Amino acid sequence: MIEWIAFLIVFAASLSAAAVVVTLYSLGIRFLATPAPKTRRADGTFEPDGPSRDDEDDDVDDAGRPRWATVAAYACFGMSAVCVLVGIYLIVPALHG
Repeated sequence: MIEWIAFLIVFAASLSAAAVVVTLYSLGIRFLATPAPKTRRADGTFEPDGPSRDDEDDDVDDAGRPRWATVAAYACFGMSAVCVLVGIYLIVPALHG
């Protein structure tokens, strides 16, 4: 006989764990895409963003990205990896000893 409550608990836990891993990874990607702060001119206006981008100029330049964004991105990637490793540890019985 199927224990439906236990089935629902496992379903909810796996759904929420998947959502957490996907959210952490997407936040890491978003932090890596954080642009450099715009520089303000003496008259109070901002410098233009530069030339428009095309398909050949899509590499990510980390020189202008703030350091906090890079640290946050790597922290999100690290926490995502830890969640995956804990999930593998919980699934594989040989790792429990």
